[in-house]
Amino acid sequence: MNRYFNAAYPFGFTAGILCVVGFLLMYLLEIEPISMVLVFGYIITPVFVFIGIKQFRDKFNGGELFFGQGMTVGFFVYTLMAVISATFIGVFIAFEPEVFETFKSMNINLLNEKRDILVEQLNQQAFDETYVNIQQMTTWDVIMNDFLRKVIPGLFFTILISIILKRTLNT
Repeated sequence: MNRYFNAAYPFGFTAGILCVVGFLLMYLLEIEPISMVLVFGYIITPVFVFIGIKQFRDKFNGGELFFGQGMTVGFFVYTLMAVISATFIGVFIAFEPEVFETFKSMNINLLNEKRDILVEQLNQQAFDETYVNIQQMTTWDVIMNDFLRKVIPGLFFTILISIILKRTLNT
């Protein structure tokens, strides 16, 4: 297990730090950072999972990769990235609660702007439930949302990349 983690942690750590840097950059540019770091995560997750699994195959495993090995390395990459990103967001919001309030109010405003379309596509009850859920959103919801929006796509990308990079050596 140590070999898998050793191959994965530089990429998971780097991806997590890039999420932090992306968040801070958006914050400094006065762009709502919580939503943007979610989008940023979708972009960098497959890149770092791919590089981590390929690095394991080529440098740590003699050019051979079984599906389960790729899944293990990918798991470490995307989970470490998700933990770093979600933890940072939680700590940042604790010190700068107005970031959370801005995120929440932007979502409420967006919901109000799209009210007619959403009611037409869904129904009034679904709209009302969504509106109440956004109003009741907590910091913990944002942290878990960030974590899950990195882990779930990470799992999907890991499955695909493990299949693509799978290689057995015939001896």
